[in-house]
Amino acid sequence: AGIDLKTNGVIGHNIYSIDDGYVSRIKVSSWGYGKAIYINHKNGKTSVYAHLKEFSGKIDSIIKLQQYKNESFEIDYYLPHKKLKIQKCEKIALSGNSGSSFGPHLHFEIRETKNQIPINPLSEGINIDDDIPPYINGLKLYSINNAIIDNEKNDKILKLNLINGKYKTKEIPVIKGDFGIGISTFDRSNNSKNKNGVYEINIYIDKVLFYKFIADKLNFNTTRYINAYIDYKENKTNKIKYHKCFRYNNNKLKNYKKIINNGIINVNDSNMHHVKIEISDINGNISSVEFNFQSKIKQNNDHIIENAHNEDNKIRKKFLYAQTNIFKTNEFKLHMKKNSLYHDMIFEYEIKDSIEGIHSKIHSCHNEYVPVHEKYIISIKSKVPKGLKDKAYIAKKNRNGKFNYISEGIWENDFLRGKTRSFGDFCVLIDTIPPSINGINIYQGKNISKQHNIKCKIKDNQSGIKTYKGEINGEWVLMEYDHKSNTLTYNICSKLIKGNNILNINVTDKLKNKTSYSAEFIY
Repeated sequence: AGIDLKTNGVIGHNIYSIDDGYVSRIKVSSWGYGKAIYINHKNGKTSVYAHLKEFSGKIDSIIKLQQYKNESFEIDYYLPHKKLKIQKCEKIALSGNSGSSFGPHLHFEIRETKNQIPINPLSEGINIDDDIPPYINGLKLYSINNAIIDNEKNDKILKLNLINGKYKTKEIPVIKGDFGIGISTFDRSNNSKNKNGVYEINIYIDKVLFYKFIADKLNFNTTRYINAYIDYKENKTNKIKYHKCFRYNNNKLKNYKKIINNGIINVNDSNMHHVKIEISDINGNISSVEFNFQSKIKQNNDHIIENAHNEDNKIRKKFLYAQTNIFKTNEFKLHMKKNSLYHDMIFEYEIKDSIEGIHSKIHSCHNEYVPVHEKYIISIKSKVPKGLKDKAYIAKKNRNGKFNYISEGIWENDFLRGKTRSFGDFCVLIDTIPPSINGINIYQGKNISKQHNIKCKIKDNQSGIKTYKGEINGEWVLMEYDHKSNTLTYNICSKLIKGNNILNINVTDKLKNKTSYSAEFIY
């Protein structure tokens, strides 16, 4: 949705407003953008500054008032119109690493104020030194509707060589049927090793513009359709991002400026054809790759070389993206509303034996390499003892073989029902273990008169932290939560009294297991 600005691996750099305006929104979260400021400007644009360490004094006083009023660290506060004016180049915050940030930096956006649609900040006068054309490190052909590529009904990666600044391939694939093109590419700017996104992709078939994609705007309502745009499986398995230059029926991204036949190439002849792909950054640096393909008319009796698969233990059912999909067995149920998928598919299900510590069979619900757009309902049969039913939850196996919490459940007879937005292996687990709380720089009887803060580590190894509350001398105090370090921090202020004080912390996990911590200290 924007650009990330380096802060040399440290926090605490001054952040300034790019123009006159007024603060329209302040958000504080343990996740996502962390601490963020939104400033509306006279030109109809909003600037956004995220992952901040702390706000400037006048902004901080407003948000703290709301946090204490709501007794919540996490808050999303929309200010009254023009209540807090900001001048151009006024210091508004210090840079940080808050929220779902994996290293100190500033995430910066420019949005259209009226609809909050992010636009590319580099089109708004932010000049970055960049005379480096994009890199191309992968070219892939996708078999669509059982097309045959080089005598196999499989996708094919073409080998690329960079010769005299141009990307080339010696391969001339023979294709019978429909196919699409995928390109793995990234951009770099001068004096930086970061891999940035490219701005524009154009594809020409026999010199005719067939496809144009531009990263100029991104509507948050369509963001998740990026899972249909990229090669989701390739990204999951190999961490390689292919831009799929063809569109599934249920893909509502607005960045396609021209796309013929949804980007699906179908040349029903036996001729040689030419493809040219041009990739550019916003500074106009261009890289290209060209290749020829030999098209063949597909015959019904074409011999296809395929690997044999014996998967008789799997149940298969056709799922259509444009309709409600329901699947049931004696021990598993699935209900998926229409448009939850990006395209039609053959759904595969397999039941597996339970293992120690699990309170149901393991249900293999297709596979995690196919993305799902909307949450869908699954119900799993389980014989959890009656006294533990309120501690049961639905879990999904991760890539390391562990089962992670994904959803609280609602019991319907012997079935635990929950929601998920991915495929994979699911089961029922029980969480009766409360979170842990440990003082970092606080303990019973400690004199903290020379400290600037009080820190505790809170952790839950199963369902995860849901709520946390800190009190000093019986009054709620603001404790900042950083999920990356599992740390609660209270920055010492006037709530403390000289002499003895009592700290109480209560933490609850998602299955309502509770832990309390108490320490009397001297200030």
